[in-house]
Amino acid sequence: MSPRFGGGLTATAGVLIALVMVGHRLLPNWHGMGNTLDSGLPWLGLAVPVMLLVALVRRSWLALAGAMVPAVMWAVMFGPAFVRAPGIAGIVPRDLRVVHQNVSYSNRDLAATAKALRATDADILVAAEVPDDPMLRNGTVDPVFGREISPGYPYQFPDNPGVAVWSRYPFDDRPRQVPGVPRSRQAVIRTPQGPVSFYAVHLASFRPGEPFVIANRNAEVEALARAIQADPSPRIIVAGDLNTATTDREMRRLTTLLSPVSEEAGTGLQFTWPAKLPAVRLDHVLTRGFIALDSRVLPMTGSDHRAVLTDLRASVKATGDSRVSR
Repeated sequence: MSPRFGGGLTATAGVLIALVMVGHRLLPNWHGMGNTLDSGLPWLGLAVPVMLLVALVRRSWLALAGAMVPAVMWAVMFGPAFVRAPGIAGIVPRDLRVVHQNVSYSNRDLAATAKALRATDADILVAAEVPDDPMLRNGTVDPVFGREISPGYPYQFPDNPGVAVWSRYPFDDRPRQVPGVPRSRQAVIRTPQGPVSFYAVHLASFRPGEPFVIANRNAEVEALARAIQADPSPRIIVAGDLNTATTDREMRRLTTLLSPVSEEAGTGLQFTWPAKLPAVRLDHVLTRGFIALDSRVLPMTGSDHRAVLTDLRASVKATGDSRVSR
């Protein structure tokens, strides 16, 4: 039986899916539905094998052509995330290793999570949703978690406003809150490669169908972007749970200023949430003045988020004092 030219419905569906993929940011964001669509954008690629199967069953060249349209669009949009730069990974030595984990307030084994994070050999550790000291209730870190993670890290940001930081290198002055982002701290860390303006952040939650919550998250993304735009430092690292997917339209406020290491390293889409079956990447490391050598999502540790690890190489030479007056 010769191939037929039916399959117009499949071809139309393929073109529509491709149009949604390329123009998703232009769609209305009613009650955050646009943000939700943005976040699930990579999963639209699952329609391609279904359409290819339909084309095979119907023996339709038209359906096959329709299936190839979103396939090509997906490859153009997400394929580069799987392409590693030649001659970098495993050859060029790292300058910094940064690890971030949303520990989760409901984590029942804080000690195991802390041990897993310390075992990463990170130079800077960022932990969101670390419980407060249950006795003191003074905005510090649960002592069980602190005892396990502190060895080897002589420097720790002094408070825990929903995000805590441990470092092998000293930081200047007292870490300050990023204006408009309550769960955040910014400080200049003095690394062997020079000063790095470091932002540890945990942005507000994102809940589809709850306009106030979504507006709060979007406002914090904008506030963080303003702070970064005003930061003259040649080297910047932002690490944390941004509650914002890489493909979310709000993320462009940050990715126009900084490079997401998950894309630059070429190690895949690297989803981090939910931990048991990750479907979206909410946890990020963004940089300026660094080359991403590696980026990985780590195994589960009792949290509902996976940890992210990135190896960085400084790409510019810092000059002068990078401290920012706010």
